[in-house]
Amino acid sequence: MQPPSRKVKPAQEVKLRFLEQLSILQARQQREADLLEDIRSYSKQRAAIEREYGQALQKLAGPFLKREGYRSGEIDSRPSLGRGRIVFGAWRCLLDATVAGGQARLQASDRYRDLAGGTGRSAKEQLLRKGAENLQRAQAEVLQSVRELSRSQKLYGQRERVWALAQEKAADVQARLNRSDHGLFHTRTSLQKLSTKLSTQSAQYSQQLKVARNEYLLNLVSTNAHLKHYYQEELPALLKALVSELSEHLRDPLTALSRTELEAAETALDHARRGAQAASQVSWEQDLKLFLQDPEVFSPIPPQKFQPAGNDQVCALELEGVTGGVAGESDLEKEVQRWTSRAARDYKIQNHGLRVLQRLEQRRQQAPEREALSIEQRLHEVRQSVLRAQVSQVKGAARLALLQEAGLDVQHWLKPAMTQAQDEVEQEQRLSEARLSQRDLSPTAEDAELSDFEDCEETGELFEEPVPPALATRPFPCPAHVVFGYQAGHEDELTITEGEWLEVLEEGDADEWVKARNQHSEVGFVPERYLNFPDLSFPESSHDSSMPLGAEPTATRDRAQRS
Repeated sequence: MQPPSRKVKPAQEVKLRFLEQLSILQARQQREADLLEDIRSYSKQRAAIEREYGQALQKLAGPFLKREGYRSGEIDSRPSLGRGRIVFGAWRCLLDATVAGGQARLQASDRYRDLAGGTGRSAKEQLLRKGAENLQRAQAEVLQSVRELSRSQKLYGQRERVWALAQEKAADVQARLNRSDHGLFHTRTSLQKLSTKLSTQSAQYSQQLKVARNEYLLNLVSTNAHLKHYYQEELPALLKALVSELSEHLRDPLTALSRTELEAAETALDHARRGAQAASQVSWEQDLKLFLQDPEVFSPIPPQKFQPAGNDQVCALELEGVTGGVAGESDLEKEVQRWTSRAARDYKIQNHGLRVLQRLEQRRQQAPEREALSIEQRLHEVRQSVLRAQVSQVKGAARLALLQEAGLDVQHWLKPAMTQAQDEVEQEQRLSEARLSQRDLSPTAEDAELSDFEDCEETGELFEEPVPPALATRPFPCPAHVVFGYQAGHEDELTITEGEWLEVLEEGDADEWVKARNQHSEVGFVPERYLNFPDLSFPESSHDSSMPLGAEPTATRDRAQRS
């Protein structure tokens, strides 16, 4: 039996990609911080040079202007200078231009000094910290979806292995019946009873496998929808807000530098115009487009694909019939009802939330400074609620689409739910317009809007998705019985022998591997499928079966060797 491959878990892969995204953003932050520091240093040194140059120009022209005959009016009044008044007038204009140039340089020095003190990092660092927090929040939600998918996939594999083992045991007993090979300790009647019991258990495990597979498929489309929404909606929106404001921080000092050059240096007018044009062309749209195209880490990752477990050939949702007295189809119908109701609530939250945001923006503009912080906090909370509703809407739409493809009449529940939600939104909008028409702009009216939004958001526990009992993880540490021996192939793996007991400490760093400790206190990774856990063990028939505990069925061994 071959061990499973040590491939990285999907959640770990997504986490590493998110860390790369944050690393690239931090590198970009460092480059822009260095650029701002260069602009500040340049402005500081340029202010000192311009002041020295302006003072030098005024000092140069001052003695010539004080000389006799160069003062204002004396050029035309003195006959000895009459013939040269045009030359002296030009000379006087040159000296006046020198003085004016010196004064312009002094003014430019003041502007450069102000520019050097106005390009600090505090506002930029606060902006970047806020953007990074929003990005990490969105990444954490996506990572949680991927982890839920991994848990459902793992449970699906476990159910498939239990079902396959039941099938093999039932087939073995049936073969013995056909051969009349009941042995010394069994009669044909006991074998028939055992065959009936194993067939019933096999049907039950088949039903459990069907439920686990359906949950895995639903989580699969939901996670893929969440990933698609993150890369197409959330990530560009976060980067757009971040890059646009950062571009403003970079464009303003560049534009100020160029304008100062234009006003202070007539001789470098062409160069200053080109600098102003270059500074005015700083655009966050183009910058964001190039930024997203350059590093591959921001490109969407391939969608998650369904991975059948073992010999399972079913790759789509399967309507659950009544097997062994258990009504299975009603579970998918309840799933449709739950997500259509959730879609209606998401619609209400988004529409009502946008109206509340508009009212809060108006209130923030008119509110005193002491209330601005609380209003800003409330704005942030409402925006987060709307964003959560958008994510829930995307994931729910993917689930409903898959349920629709499986043959369920989704529109039977979706249409009336959405119609009712639209009617409620229109009614709430009419009430809000009635308040505005009565010029009711008091805080009481604002509180009514907010309370309506909170009631809409909290109804039905919108964002609480209880984890089904099937997805409950095994508590660690736990005992496990070694079914097949394994020889360690790496330093971090543990050699195990058939029949010994291990203590499983935690899940491994790859799928279908766990970290375990043997009786000699040696710790390492071992294949999970080589172990038999008491909580998932197939119930042996005690003394009714001649197959010893932990024995490896022939079909299981053959399938493992093929894998």
